[in-house]
Amino acid sequence: MNSGKTGHFRSCKNFVKGVITLENPAVSLLVAVYNTEAFLPNCLQSLISQTLKNIEIIIVNDGSTDGSQKIIDHYARKDGRIKTIQQDNQGLGAVRNKGIEAASGEYLAFIDSDDWIEPDYCQSMYEKAKDEDADLVICDYAVEIQDTEKTVCPDIGKNYEGKPKEAFMKDLLKGKVSGFSWNKLYRRSLTERHKLVFPLRDELENIEDQYFSFRCLLYANTAAFVTKPLYHYRVHLSSIVQKYQAGLFEDGLALYEANLDCLTKHGELPALKEALHVFIVNHGCISILNECKSRNKNPSIVKYKNIRSICACPEFRGKISAVDMSAFDSKKKLLLMLIRLRLMPAVYGFAAIYQKMIEHRMKK
Repeated sequence: MNSGKTGHFRSCKNFVKGVITLENPAVSLLVAVYNTEAFLPNCLQSLISQTLKNIEIIIVNDGSTDGSQKIIDHYARKDGRIKTIQQDNQGLGAVRNKGIEAASGEYLAFIDSDDWIEPDYCQSMYEKAKDEDADLVICDYAVEIQDTEKTVCPDIGKNYEGKPKEAFMKDLLKGKVSGFSWNKLYRRSLTERHKLVFPLRDELENIEDQYFSFRCLLYANTAAFVTKPLYHYRVHLSSIVQKYQAGLFEDGLALYEANLDCLTKHGELPALKEALHVFIVNHGCISILNECKSRNKNPSIVKYKNIRSICACPEFRGKISAVDMSAFDSKKKLLLMLIRLRLMPAVYGFAAIYQKMIEHRMKK
């Protein structure tokens, strides 16, 4: 069953439980897998249990070293709609792109292998897409916080349903809504027509999803919303809050410049210029806090040097005076004031306290 070869593609039986799988699926579910054996069965079971049967499930194993492939093989034997791809570890962007290449569905949906979806995820999203002839459908999602066993459901659909897609795009840039790729349904012809792909490792790491989702929104004729949490996002807050991301500011700066170029070329910059400026200022603040995370093992002198480098960046510093400060909370306003005054020791000290407060709050 498992060839073990890089890039090997296997299509299983063309039927599932006696029902013939149609040649052109309504939805292609693209699953990114890397060392998630503890959560993978729950994820895959939610996919094969979809009420919409005319789907294909494409699983890309990105060089997992645990038992993930055995679990994938088990489910592939159970359900003929499953196709599998194995490759050497190349990163999330390459995994998602491989899934897009292999997909044949009218619409695409991305699934992370430690998450799961509601049984009517595909049906509800697909029906909404057809009803509104939408290139893009966005659903509410449930954040499953593993540390506290709490569930949080952001109100996305209620806030944006009936509004032009530009309202969502502005808030995406401002950081008010997430740029995740996985709570969305994309018309495949849209991605093909505009050659939309995810950036690869060492290009825009950590923010691949926002790069892709923003461009899909830009090119989509219509964005529709489903006001129901159909996707379950499993998150470990302690890891997100404390984990240090090397090169985070540089990645965000590259995304800012790529978005600036994209919007300029398509004549959309005037409508989104302010939101784009808020993005780089907010990202600069987040990157400074990132340097102060408890899991950043760099010496203090290196952290301080990195913060000075961020604050000296003209794209960041130059936009602080150009944005409306009402977009930021009181702590970020104070941080930005210290940056404008060039009080670097105070910036470092306050950022360290601010980050400790965030991490302490997450422990409650």
